[in-house]
Amino acid sequence: MVGERVLVSREGSGANHEEATVWDYYELLINSDKRPMVVVDFDDGERKWIPAEEPNVIAIEPEDEEDPDEDDWDDDEDEGGESEAGDESEHDDPGSDSGDADPDDAEPDT
Repeated sequence: MVGERVLVSREGSGANHEEATVWDYYELLINSDKRPMVVVDFDDGERKWIPAEEPNVIAIEPEDEEDPDEDDWDDDEDEGGESEAGDESEHDDPGSDSGDADPDDAEPDT
């Protein structure tokens, strides 16, 4: 949580949220009660200690930043100009459909 960007209500009213960075996080112990607290650093330089509970502090969900080249990982294979179907004829078995295969070149059965 420390170092994350959050939306914070500066006046503690749960309204008028501003972005800030979590500077510190801890639990305030009062008798047997525990209250989560944060110290936030606002962009204008003010640092404030506030309860880390909604609606005063709201986590900012990171946006999914997609790399435009990430989806193109298989496009590199097609850049050669030839489709894969054209390559298959070169890799066929020598005696499959060609009819040119010499029977003497075949491996003997064991």
